[in-house]
Amino acid sequence: MLQIDIRPHDNIAIVTPDGELTGEEISKFSKKVNDYINETDQVPNLVLHTKSVPYWANFDALKKHLGFVRDHHRLVRKVAIVSDSKLLWLARSIVDHFVVAKVRRFNEDSIDDAIAWAQIEEDHPGAIVEIEGLPNDVVGLDIKGLITSQDYTHTLMPLIAEREKMHEKLKMICILGEYFDGYSPSAMWDDLRFGFSHMTTFSKLALVTDQEWIRNSAKFFGMLMPTEVMVFDRDEFEDAKNWIME
Repeated sequence: MLQIDIRPHDNIAIVTPDGELTGEEISKFSKKVNDYINETDQVPNLVLHTKSVPYWANFDALKKHLGFVRDHHRLVRKVAIVSDSKLLWLARSIVDHFVVAKVRRFNEDSIDDAIAWAQIEEDHPGAIVEIEGLPNDVVGLDIKGLITSQDYTHTLMPLIAEREKMHEKLKMICILGEYFDGYSPSAMWDDLRFGFSHMTTFSKLALVTDQEWIRNSAKFFGMLMPTEVMVFDRDEFEDAKNWIME
């Protein structure tokens, strides 16, 4: 089953699949979107809201789904995926490389945020924002969106270089919130180089996030680092600050 709610005032289409998708349902969805585009001369951004990964009833449904993507992926500017499904998180990472639309994942309980993001014309790119109110030897970072190589070269590296002039050892606290989308390929390389070149710069690292895959990765790699690493939930930010300042 495929429920479709097109909201002309907001120029978005909220799509709610449930169970298997038939070719007939996908054709109706495609026609509804095309009729809207022809009538309003606007292309709606999409909000995909599902609890689990939808699946195709048969090859005809798959073919029509791929046909819709082929015909519209250069027109639709944004696709918000609202789900707690880990498979859909992985799918978002893969799809992002093959479509022009900006794809962003939101947690199941953040449907209102997803709709708000899809409504606005502009997109909010990744950013590394310094957290204020910490001791000078503590580097606090709030990391959002998709981090690129420019975020490293323009924000992070100059900040660390400046603090290293004043302190022999630094500490770091990082917040990776629900809107952290990961790293671009060039930023991944910068992250790797940054880690190796600053192996002994930081005495302590506090990572604040609810994203399970990041938490697990931090716990594993933390055992291989000379830095003392602690992972905190997002609602434990005050505990993380107290620990990092000890």
